Amino acid sequence: MNTQHNPLAYIVSIALLLAGTTLAASCQSGSDTSTETQASQADSVQAEATGPVQVTLTQAQYNMAEIQLGQPESRPMQTMLKVAGMLEVPAQNEVSVSVPVGGYIRKIQLEPGMQIRKGQALVVLENPEYIQLQQDYLDTKAKLGFADVEYARQQELSRDNVAALKVFQQTKANRQSLQAQLAGLGQRLSMLHINPATLTPEQLTRTITIPSPVSGFVTNVPVNNGRFVNPADVIVQLTDISHMHLQLSVFEKDLSQIHIGQNVHFALGGDTSSRVSSFPHKGTIFLIGKSIAADRTVPVLVHPEGRSSDFIPGSYAAAQVSVRAQQLTTLPESAVVNFGGKSYVYALGQRSKDSYVFQQIDVKTGIHERGYVAVTLPVDLDPQKAPLVIKGAYNLLAKLNNSEEE
Repeated sequence: MNTQHNPLAYIVSIALLLAGTTLAASCQSGSDTSTETQASQADSVQAEATGPVQVTLTQAQYNMAEIQLGQPESRPMQTMLKVAGMLEVPAQNEVSVSVPVGGYIRKIQLEPGMQIRKGQALVVLENPEYIQLQQDYLDTKAKLGFADVEYARQQELSRDNVAALKVFQQTKANRQSLQAQLAGLGQRLSMLHINPATLTPEQLTRTITIPSPVSGFVTNVPVNNGRFVNPADVIVQLTDISHMHLQLSVFEKDLSQIHIGQNVHFALGGDTSSRVSSFPHKGTIFLIGKSIAADRTVPVLVHPEGRSSDFIPGSYAAAQVSVRAQQLTTLPESAVVNFGGKSYVYALGQRSKDSYVFQQIDVKTGIHERGYVAVTLPVDLDPQKAPLVIKGAYNLLAKLNNSEEE
């Protein structure tokens, strides 16, 4: 028979060849037969995989898995706008400590990250100029005391003697000059944290102690022990993190969706998961910038609610802004399982006295909020006839995977 131009004859020839191969295989050893059986089972599994994926539970397994059935619900879900940002500290909370009169550092025990209380000693400085300022203050104070006595005496004389009026006026001017000098020296001593009101010759000191002006953390110590610091030098930089804010960079095209008072959920460290539960921190927008940066973004400031130990200035933040609410079909997050890059739910199919058959259904997920997730179900799925598993779905996934491994 010519099979080259006859398709039917060609199919018959292939069938005869397969039949001959099967007959020859039946004459082989028992181990060959076992191998063929395993191959046949694999082909069967592969054929079943192309159809609906099902998992069957006995009544005992059903009870142990704590399966709960339910229906999807329509609920308002907030549409989220994803933005990036950074934790920052207002300018008034960044403090650079320096001194009006320089000196040699005699004691400094600071490290970046140390917590500092307001009024705590930061550094001890030494300079002979400190002694000179104290001497000038005490000398001026003594001169002013004499000027006060002379002023009172000349005032009494000028009442009866017109010629003494000129001397009185000169005495008055000298007294006022000394008063101004004493006040100025007192202010300079106060800036050095020396109390002029209690200063006496026995209390002259060549060292001063600089206290912390705020409570916060040390962020930088650019000096060291023994170094001479000038008035323009920064001794230590402090950061008060009690009033931090989150600065978001919102693109110009999205700015119309942003307004003051909106809720923001954010996470630190680059967590960009779509779940709100992955954004543990919450805040409120309180300021929208009025300038556009080169990358076409506008700064938006958010006031965080509360404080956290991971709030570090300069930390990167991933945030979601609640822009609007819409009614969506939702399921509890426990009803949706993720495996192999896909999301699944399970619907109850056949049910008998001793068994439950569930069908695995591929779904698309959307917004996650308050323990619920928006889902898009297949159009041919009727949850009224085939209720969905809202609790225990991961137990079904585990049972299915174990069955495939076996």
